[in-house]
Amino acid sequence: MIAHLPFARRPPLRHPSIRHLSRLLLKSPPPPFDALDTGGTILHTIPTQPHHRALPPRSHRPSRPRALTLVELLIGLSITTVTAAILAVLVSSTATGTNSIQDGRRLLVRVQAVKSIISDEIANSRCILAVGPTYLVFWAGDNTSSPVTPNNAVNLSELRLLEIENGQLNLYEVTWPNTFSKPNILSADSTYAPNTNWYNAAVTAKSLSYFKPNTIGTNITSMTSTLDASDCTDAKLVTLTLHLDDSIVQRNVVVGTALINQAPPW
Repeated sequence: MIAHLPFARRPPLRHPSIRHLSRLLLKSPPPPFDALDTGGTILHTIPTQPHHRALPPRSHRPSRPRALTLVELLIGLSITTVTAAILAVLVSSTATGTNSIQDGRRLLVRVQAVKSIISDEIANSRCILAVGPTYLVFWAGDNTSSPVTPNNAVNLSELRLLEIENGQLNLYEVTWPNTFSKPNILSADSTYAPNTNWYNAAVTAKSLSYFKPNTIGTNITSMTSTLDASDCTDAKLVTLTLHLDDSIVQRNVVVGTALINQAPPW
């Protein structure tokens, strides 16, 4: 901003001479163009600086902590709830996957146990006596450790029944009570005739307290038996197909076993 300040007006010269005027012109430099006023006033340009209002000094005191508003609190609770829900879903999925893996492993162990027991029983038997849609009757052979003298015939203690009952695969065999003496065993261990209906004989034996079932498999709904001979007593290879359904998986378990020392009685 430029301010024009007037200087005192020079008094007029009375009757100046030419010499006096020339001296005045030589001693004083001509004023700038913008310093001449129309009224004969000589002006000078004086630069000035803008006037600034002094600001108060800044305070150095620490600011007071601000509390959470209701909206901020609700937003924080919403984020926490969503995060907790996501974590719950992840934990549940992990637990479900782990349980499924464990169930699959338990099922595999059960299947292998069933196959092992059936293979061992049939491989060490001497003869297949009868087959049906839910059963297999076979002769275990003469037992040299039994009180009964080996007679190359089927006795009650040597009879075996593999049957599905209410989803359970049971293996029936004789277990003599501890109170039975040798005469009791000889009296109870009856010998069957060659023309016996073997399944009916096994069903009748189930009514005896010492012809007991051993459950070797569960959730088994059906069983199919296949022999390599038309006559059961001539069969040397037995193939059993068990249908397993435990509400998790459904599968067919195939057990193929050959009789090691196949020989029909009599």
